[in-house]
Amino acid sequence: MVCAGNIPLMTLLSVYFMIYYTTVVGLDPKALATLFLISKVMDGISDPVMGFILDRFPVTKMGKFRPMLILGTIICVINYILLWFGAVWSPVGKYVIVYVTYLLLGWTFDIMDISKNSLLPVMTTDDKERNSLSLFNAGGAVIGVLGPVIVADGKLESYYVLIFGSMALTLVLSISGALSVKERVEFGENNEEKYSLKEMLQFLRYKPIWAAFAATLIVGTGSSIAGGAGAYFYTYVLGDMKLMSGVSIIGLIASLVGIVMGPYLANRFGKKKVYLTAVIISTALNLLRLLDVTSMILIYISALIGGVAGGWMVPVSTSIQADNTTYVQYKTGKRAEAAIASLTSFVSKVAQGLGGAIPGYVIAAYGFVTGASVQPESINTGIILCALILPLIFGILGSLIFGTQYTLDQKAVIEMDAKINRNN
Repeated sequence: MVCAGNIPLMTLLSVYFMIYYTTVVGLDPKALATLFLISKVMDGISDPVMGFILDRFPVTKMGKFRPMLILGTIICVINYILLWFGAVWSPVGKYVIVYVTYLLLGWTFDIMDISKNSLLPVMTTDDKERNSLSLFNAGGAVIGVLGPVIVADGKLESYYVLIFGSMALTLVLSISGALSVKERVEFGENNEEKYSLKEMLQFLRYKPIWAAFAATLIVGTGSSIAGGAGAYFYTYVLGDMKLMSGVSIIGLIASLVGIVMGPYLANRFGKKKVYLTAVIISTALNLLRLLDVTSMILIYISALIGGVAGGWMVPVSTSIQADNTTYVQYKTGKRAEAAIASLTSFVSKVAQGLGGAIPGYVIAAYGFVTGASVQPESINTGIILCALILPLIFGILGSLIFGTQYTLDQKAVIEMDAKINRNN
């Protein structure tokens, strides 16, 4: 549950934020796209700083990261509601409200997300247990299925139901999850684990670290572009957003199969091969859909196969993050759970920012009319470019970088863990 709690926030942002503010509130897509880019510059400061602070947070009776996860969840949910509805509730300053609350989200989400991502390395050091724990990461499934049905009419009241319902889900999952888990890996009594801010940035020089981050950035950007264009695709290219719900149901069922398969595949073949295979499958499915972009059969096939691959891809990437944390300890002798979590969060949010901005600029360039119920046919070309072609290109680049540059295969992880255990 703790892993699932924050996923609705990012799912809603990537899928519905742009179409909500351009069609319901009536803001300019180019202005929103610029906001996505500016926010990532600010996140460049917030993520490493927050990770640096959290690694120095004292160990309490509840542990080191669980108290901040609970506090961060409450703060983030309040800011998130203001982000969606502050501009609607205020008669003036709509752009100012959206910009301020979105920029604050970078900080408030960090408290919640980095604390959550720092938990896995301190829950267990066993590689197989990490695979099993990190694979329970399908918190956006309910949103994916119900969201298109709830907001298909495009009314503000429908978004009230979606956002407030999702935030209630986030509060329940994150807080109950934080209360139910335990931090089992003890921290040293002295300060030998401490690192400087300069050393934190130097972690990026290690090949597995930067290779994983580069792959996350590229693959995540492609995925975010597709996600940001998804609601537009079903609304304008296919003509019915409700179709997205049926596709989401297929993807959900398939992802559950992938989740069950995930631990076995990761333990049998190693996380590197499993992650790389998932990226290649997702990339190939984009190519398949280009044969007929309006074919629901191809869309259903892609949702089925892609759902299985996605069932192991996202959680395995979380386990890879834990391996990278261990690698830093292996190379430096210093514990840096929050450092790696914060840098990972930064890279992920840059991907989300780029992926969220690109559809805004593209649909504006192809003639999108803000607030209009009928759009020119030219925007369909831009939507297809974002939904299929750009994710295909980014997927190819990401798989090449991860496949050739990431060095922590199954054998390397086993040897690294064995050496650390001997030294301890």
